[in-house]
Amino acid sequence: MLVLSRQRDETIMIGDEVELTIVDIRGDKVRIGINAPSSVAVHRKEVYESIRQENERAAQFRDGLDSFNAGGSPAGLGNGTVPSLAASIAARTNIGRATA
Repeated sequence: MLVLSRQRDETIMIGDEVELTIVDIRGDKVRIGINAPSSVAVHRKEVYESIRQENERAAQFRDGLDSFNAGGSPAGLGNGTVPSLAASIAARTNIGRATA
């Protein structure tokens, strides 16, 4: 990790197109201005991680749908780790249970 010291109104360049400028320093908080082309995604790390996790879930769901549409079972269902979709629905709705 490269560690740089900057004062207020000083800038750091990343490549030829991304500028980080120290806008303000108040106690233990630093405000940073970022000037980057629209083709470069800029997010706080916690937002980036949330987007990444959601994209992974969407990809798994899409893969499961592709498998289901091809005649298999959706990913994670019926493979021994999670009850099959039909069994799961039946268990929640009392379908298939004898009543007296």
